[in-house]
Amino acid sequence: MSKWYKNAVFGLMTCLLAAGPLFGAATANAADAGSPGQGLEISPPVMELSANPGQTVTASIRVRNVTQGELIAKGKADDFGAGSDESGQPKLLLDETGSTHFSLKYWIQTVPDLQLAPGDLKTTTIKIVVPANAEPGGHFGVVRFTAVPPNLAGAGVALSASVGALILLKVSGIITEKVSLAEFTSGMQVSPVVFSKQSFFEHGPVDFLVRVRNEGSVHEKVTGAIEVKDTFGKKIGSVAVNEKGGNVLPDSVRRFESSLSNKQLFGHYTAALVLNYSSGKTLTGKIGFWVIPWKLILLGLIGLIVLFFVLKMALRRYNDHIIAQARRHR
Repeated sequence: MSKWYKNAVFGLMTCLLAAGPLFGAATANAADAGSPGQGLEISPPVMELSANPGQTVTASIRVRNVTQGELIAKGKADDFGAGSDESGQPKLLLDETGSTHFSLKYWIQTVPDLQLAPGDLKTTTIKIVVPANAEPGGHFGVVRFTAVPPNLAGAGVALSASVGALILLKVSGIITEKVSLAEFTSGMQVSPVVFSKQSFFEHGPVDFLVRVRNEGSVHEKVTGAIEVKDTFGKKIGSVAVNEKGGNVLPDSVRRFESSLSNKQLFGHYTAALVLNYSSGKTLTGKIGFWVIPWKLILLGLIGLIVLFFVLKMALRRYNDHIIAQARRHR
C-alpha cells in the first residue's frame, strides 16, 4: 500500500469523523459507483493557511475515485462555522447568500470539476484571492466534491453526500486574541453529548470536562493537560486535553473531554488544568473531587457488625458454659 494511499485513507477518516454529518460518507464499495455523492476520498481533510491582505495563496487538494466506475467530482466552495453542540464539528453554511464576518468562500476562485476513472487520483489547485481590505483574523471555508456518474452530470448534485477539505485562513493584521476557560469540572461521560457533573465517585475512572470560549477574531488551537494529585500532593496521573489539536473558532465555545483511567482510587484529589494557546499564553483551572468506595466500606461495616454479634454470642455461650461447669463442681 503506497504512502499516499495510507495518508489519504487516514485523511478521509479524519474528515468524516470531524464533519461526517456535513459532508456525507465516501465509500469504496463498487456497488456505489452509480450513487451520486459516493465513492470519493479527499486529502488533506484540513488546511491551515496564512496570508496578507491583497495576497493570493494557493492550496493543493487530492481527490481519488475509490469505485469501479467513472465519476465526475463536482467542485464547490462554501463557508462553515462552529456547530451548536460544542463538539468542534463544523456547521456547513449552505444558506448564506452574502459574505459573513468570517467568510472565505467568496475569496476562493472557481473550483474545477474532476473527471475520474476507476481508482483515478487527481490533484487540483485551489486559488484564494485575499482582498486588499480584508479584515484581519480568521476566515473559514470548505472545498467540497460530490461524485456524479457521467450520465447524471447535468441532473444536479446531492449536497448531503460530499467530501470536503476545511480551510482555516488567518489574515495578518491587528488580531484580537481573547480565550477564556468557560468551565472545568469532573464527572462522568454518559454519552458523546451528555456529561454528568459530579465531585464524588465510588471508583475510577474519573472523567473531566473542559469548555473553552473564544471571543477573539481568529481560531485558536488550545492544548494542554490535567495533572491529578492525591491528598499528600503526590502526582497519580496526567491526562491530555485536545491531544488531536482541534481549533476553537471565534464566537464559539468548544468542549474537550478527558479521562483519568486509574480505577484504584481512595480519598480526596485535586486536578490542575494548564492549557496553552497562541504565543505562550495559558489558561489554568483547579478543582477537587473525592473517591470513596462506599459500597465496599458499607459491606465491610456490615461484616464487622455481624462479626461483633457473632463473637458476642459466642462469648456469652462460653461464659454460660463456664458458669454451668462451675455449678456442677460445687
